[in-house]
Amino acid sequence: MRSKDERELLSLMKANRIPHGVILQSSQPVTIQKYAQLLSQWAVCQNDAGHKSCGECSGCLKVLSGNHIDVYTAQTAGKLEVVSVDEIRHICSDAYIMPNEATAKVYILPNAEKMQIAAQNAFLKVLEEPPQNILFILCCANAEQLLGTIRSRAMVFNLDSTQVFDEKILEAQVRAKQIATAIIETKGIKLLEATGSINDRGFARLVMTELSDIIRQALITRSGGSAKVCNEAKLIQRRIHRKNLIEILETINTAQTRLGQNINIGLFTAWLCATLRRQK
Repeated sequence: MRSKDERELLSLMKANRIPHGVILQSSQPVTIQKYAQLLSQWAVCQNDAGHKSCGECSGCLKVLSGNHIDVYTAQTAGKLEVVSVDEIRHICSDAYIMPNEATAKVYILPNAEKMQIAAQNAFLKVLEEPPQNILFILCCANAEQLLGTIRSRAMVFNLDSTQVFDEKILEAQVRAKQIATAIIETKGIKLLEATGSINDRGFARLVMTELSDIIRQALITRSGGSAKVCNEAKLIQRRIHRKNLIEILETINTAQTRLGQNINIGLFTAWLCATLRRQK
């Protein structure tokens, strides 16, 4: 089943309304590759009948074979396969050179969210004032790890199906319950393990949302209110004072803000663990 964003992307392609900057997000590399290829065909298709990505013209066939001169995939380096700042500068310079065969040029950036801040800032310059007939395709597993200034200047398409997203929500709920339970443990090792295993900012935001819900449930019952609460909330409200529950909620709000600021996830989880330990 296609996601809502997949349907929107295909609709924009059909209407020839694709913007100059597109961010493809998916936990499945094969899905990203599929749509990056389809978008590349759309940009360089030579079908005069107006049917883009026909898959039959010379331009489309060259994209399929990986040999189109006007479709460039950024080179990556290192164990993390990151696009370097020097490679970004090369792309920024090359983007202003006219296409060789097609009417447009395409640049595909793999693992875009792994780029260093310097590389993202360098790319931002060409994204803000792009040349005509250009298409930048940023591929990533989590668009939230890109600078907000880049996300605001490109259109983000989450290509994961609803089922995949629901699975992430369920996983986040489990992790949030683990953290909630670990907060009241005498030893800090459980909390360290629960927070330290979060290695993705997008997932961390889901966990914080679920954890906030648990703490709010505990706070309501601690304050004498009635509400349907989970077992973890019942346990917490019996062990943590109302004042401390409010402080934990404030910490979670701060955590959400920090996650939107491109913070290093390792530093984030260390801060979260230490702060929650002090507030129980």
